[in-house]
Amino acid sequence: KRRGGDLNSRFPRGNRISSGPREKYTLNGKKRYKMEELLNLDQKKEYSKNREADENYQDFYRYLRGIKNLAASTSNRMLSRMPKGWTNWNENDVNEFYFKTLDKSCSSTHKRQIHYCLKYFSEFKGYHFDNKPPRVHKKCRKNVELEDVWKLLDVVDSDKYLALILTQLYTGLRPSELLALKIEDLDIDKRIITVKNTKTYRDRIVPIHKKALTILRKYLASRDDSNPHLFYSKYKKAQLNLQIYQKALREYSEKAKIKRVTPYQIRHTFATQFIENGGDILILKNIMGHSDIKTTEGYVHENANMIKKGYDKACPEF
Repeated sequence: KRRGGDLNSRFPRGNRISSGPREKYTLNGKKRYKMEELLNLDQKKEYSKNREADENYQDFYRYLRGIKNLAASTSNRMLSRMPKGWTNWNENDVNEFYFKTLDKSCSSTHKRQIHYCLKYFSEFKGYHFDNKPPRVHKKCRKNVELEDVWKLLDVVDSDKYLALILTQLYTGLRPSELLALKIEDLDIDKRIITVKNTKTYRDRIVPIHKKALTILRKYLASRDDSNPHLFYSKYKKAQLNLQIYQKALREYSEKAKIKRVTPYQIRHTFATQFIENGGDILILKNIMGHSDIKTTEGYVHENANMIKKGYDKACPEF
């Protein structure tokens, strides 16, 4: 080392130079980016414009939305995994790319998305593609321990976010359903919430605990606006954005000195506690909005506490 330490020791925290190829760095307090990142960003923008102008791409997108009845988000997520120029492939190109993808060390979810994109594209073009979809590695759902939940609630200093978190903790709503709620969907007297525009295209009635209702009453009484959304963004006067909710949970998790909590972990926590408290799995299925009972059964099969209790009760002794 030279006199005065290494290069990073000369800059205060927040203004240090990073050596990573994809990391941003700051110099003299101003954010700058590697030239490679700027070039990649320009290439992505140019590719996006070319893709929108591609007639084959647009026709295939309409095929996914109209014939296959896929959601817009699913179609875009599937198509975003494909490389440049893939809409002009022939049958051999499709099969060759698929087997190259299988040999790559990427996630099983990515490989499965590629499979169905190529399968639907082959049907659209009249190609022969009869390969079976690869298996997907299923991860256990992560929930938040009760002690961490209590620590998290203790550090929440906003009526809005306390009402938001408690509403999800006591209902298990999907993050998108939670943030799309309107004031008219909440019936305080009957202690129910009407969930609309769901993932399964079915409205449903979800009961809510009186503890969450107490905080909701306090939160609504403190509002002096005419916004129809139950949880809204003060900047855009619209419903609260998912990224803002995620950021708030991340900051509160750091403040509580616990592992990072996500909106979906809160949903899983409700379902896990419901099962551990002896709740009926069919009732949980309706509350969670699952279209298949097998999805709800996962909360039983993946529950470590219930497995341990069953093991201690029935394990033979030798």
